[in-house]
Amino acid sequence: MENMDLFVINRYRHDSIDIDPTSQELKHFEKLKKDIEKRKNESFNHIMLHQKPNETLNNVCEENQINSIGEVKIDMRIEEVKKSGKEILNNSQKTIEEFKIIGGNDFAQKPKVQRILPFWLSHPYSISRDLQNVSFTVSEQDWLHNTLRSTLISQGISYLFPVQAQVIPFILREHYMPNCLWPRDICVSAPTGSGKTLSFVIPIIQVLMNETSHHIRAMVVLPVQELAAQIANVFKRYSVHTNVKIALLSGTTPLHQEQQQIVRYTDSFGWISKANIVVCTAGRLVEHLKNTKGFSLKKLKFLVIDEADRMMDNVQNDWLYHMDRHVKLENELMFGNVANVNWNSVYKQSAHPHKLLFSATLSQDPEKLEQWGLFQPKLFSAAPATNVDDDDHIRKYTTPKELKEEYISCNGEQKPLILYYLLMEMKWNKVLCFTNSSQTAHRLAVLLNAWGKGKIKAAELSAALDRVTRDSVLKNFMNSEINILIGTDALARGIDIPDCSYVISYDLPRNIKTYIHRVGRTGRAGRSGHALTILLQTQLQLFMDIIKSGGKSNMPQMTVKPETLSNISEDYQKAIEETKNIVHSEINSKVKKSVAVKRGFKSQKRKIE
Repeated sequence: MENMDLFVINRYRHDSIDIDPTSQELKHFEKLKKDIEKRKNESFNHIMLHQKPNETLNNVCEENQINSIGEVKIDMRIEEVKKSGKEILNNSQKTIEEFKIIGGNDFAQKPKVQRILPFWLSHPYSISRDLQNVSFTVSEQDWLHNTLRSTLISQGISYLFPVQAQVIPFILREHYMPNCLWPRDICVSAPTGSGKTLSFVIPIIQVLMNETSHHIRAMVVLPVQELAAQIANVFKRYSVHTNVKIALLSGTTPLHQEQQQIVRYTDSFGWISKANIVVCTAGRLVEHLKNTKGFSLKKLKFLVIDEADRMMDNVQNDWLYHMDRHVKLENELMFGNVANVNWNSVYKQSAHPHKLLFSATLSQDPEKLEQWGLFQPKLFSAAPATNVDDDDHIRKYTTPKELKEEYISCNGEQKPLILYYLLMEMKWNKVLCFTNSSQTAHRLAVLLNAWGKGKIKAAELSAALDRVTRDSVLKNFMNSEINILIGTDALARGIDIPDCSYVISYDLPRNIKTYIHRVGRTGRAGRSGHALTILLQTQLQLFMDIIKSGGKSNMPQMTVKPETLSNISEDYQKAIEETKNIVHSEINSKVKKSVAVKRGFKSQKRKIE
């Protein structure tokens, strides 16, 4: 049984979980050595008793030799076990180093990737945001044409804003270069209401006013119909004493009527354009490129993209691809393949359209800007100077310096009470209120009209209304026949609403771009403005993160005493009940009309059959 120690099996026992197998083996070998020593002594005593002295001496020597060899083998085995134990520990340490334990604290920190921007993005031309202390007198700008200078003064413009004073002469200088030196494209990022529209209207008119061609020379592409109509009116206003013709293509009139306004067939020259400058929406442009015979952009000199960030995010009908393909195809057909490169061929080579991108929230992401195919571009930015290595600097936007921005925190039931308090108690007038849906805008307008009982005149403005109704509502607001105009973010894009004193974000803006365009409806053209955002307690941190992403660190908070809101809560409950009845009756009326239309259609179908 003693020899069974060589075949010891380590079994699992609850009291030996942490025992090291190597130490166990060493203990067994130590025990074996003692047993060998014991047997050696017993055999020696037995030999001494039964053998002769000479034999005993020889046997003892042989036995000692055998035992010494056994001891050496055991010692060697012990050394092997120790060595293997060390190897196991080393291998386990290597395994720990190669395979990271999930949740461990020894993860190596990943190196931070440094953003490297193109030089033109990291070193823009800086534009001042101060519209109060302007020193660029219109009458002293010798680069302005006399006709345009007198037109600007007659329109009440005596000074140029900083963005106009920098961008207009830059564009003009680019077009006074020889034909072989193509103009450099520009991107302009400046606050809303800082005068970006005139920054491209004036130079385009001045470059084209002396031309006598029958081609489309400039095109302005915009995201919405209202903004397109507004820009077209600005072009018409400042080109009144020139030969430049303006056309609006926005879908407000039928396609065949727009075709008659822009192209005409002649016996001498074939198809010619009746307009030199076309202001259009992206979707309508694609329709004319596909369906209007004689609509040609082969002589296009300017391509202006207003609200460029929105045009990047929502490329309607892939208009940029269709337009670029149309321009390239016509140029190839016109010039053909150039066999030899010489001064004559280079001089006569037509330049690509001069691209001018404008927006208050223009993205400075090189990957997004790449799709425009800009030629040696330059950036004009009103954003504050930041570290080039800062990861967030490309998302920083600016608001007018004359704009006062605040927020107020409340619960869901207090939101309409705060809005009513601002209109009735604080006497806020000429207010634009933004919601995130047309349904909310409609219900809020009904509530305020029922609650105010004639003291508040509220109206809604959303995509749910037709174009005629929207124009009528805007006109009434400008004429002070409406106190508060409630709309969705479709109203926040570039539309100029004169004398808007206050902007209220009734619902949390979805992102920093939405916020910038909302508050930009007031504080325009150097006038003072006030913007307020109404927040729930749960939205406060999210809102702070949103404004921080735009480069704003602190924003003051407006407070309203709780007792002030409790005094108007009784009337609020009555107004809520009245609003529910009005909305319910409107829904029933729409259902009845829908049923009547369906019945009329069915009866008509039966008569035809």
